[in-house]
Amino acid sequence: MIDAHVHVWDLTRRRLPWLAPDHPLRRNFTLPDLPHLSDLPGPSDRSDLVLVQADADPAEVDDLLALAQENAAVVGVVGWFDLLDFPDRLPDDPLLVGVRSPPIDQTDPDLLTAPAHLRGVRAAADAGLAIDLLLRPSALIGAARLASAVPDARLVLDHLGNPTAATAEWRSGMQALAECPNVTVKLSGTAHLATDDLRTLVDVALELFGSERLLFGSDWPVCTLAATRAEVIRRTTALLPPATHNDVFRGTAQRIYRSRETAP
Repeated sequence: MIDAHVHVWDLTRRRLPWLAPDHPLRRNFTLPDLPHLSDLPGPSDRSDLVLVQADADPAEVDDLLALAQENAAVVGVVGWFDLLDFPDRLPDDPLLVGVRSPPIDQTDPDLLTAPAHLRGVRAAADAGLAIDLLLRPSALIGAARLASAVPDARLVLDHLGNPTAATAEWRSGMQALAECPNVTVKLSGTAHLATDDLRTLVDVALELFGSERLLFGSDWPVCTLAATRAEVIRRTTALLPPATHNDVFRGTAQRIYRSRETAP
């Protein structure tokens, strides 16, 4: 499998202002800390990983790429670059496969189609990078407008759009996104949701997007606030029909987070 949403950080190098001083996640989380999955069924407890930015700092990209070079399990890095001022030059590393630069207000749909943001997304797409979107349900309609405005961009909606339940607002936003063939949805950031709520969300996403436009991410270590990584994988697996597993747990991630050296 490919776990397409894993974070690591070293607090001697990262500030992470989104974590309060007394937050339980305010400690180091490294690749050696990532738990093995030996309690899950299957021939191996190993999974390939996509490392995703946790800090709004381009220096983190270099750190993550260095880890990727040292660890064969890391098959890609989604790093932070400011989409409002996208760099002219990127690290010359095929393992840099995506960018994530969350808007200041993740609830505002209009920020996604502001001229500077559109320019940055176009530049990232031209550079062969996927673009992860970290948004709230009220901004999903803006993401659909962005997808239509930049049809060559590979957009990945993280955490199912961060719904608390399958509200009318979330459903309408997801419907609009599903009509854009360049959007995929990451089943990540779900550990805190009740199983019945998550089942409904997954069913809606599967109906709208199909398994070929869904991919899995554990959101480790953030998931540990509610569940272990193995529990997240086990629950997501149980909620999906077996025929979808190859897509959701590997195939979609391979297609979306492809190396810039092999991109068409």
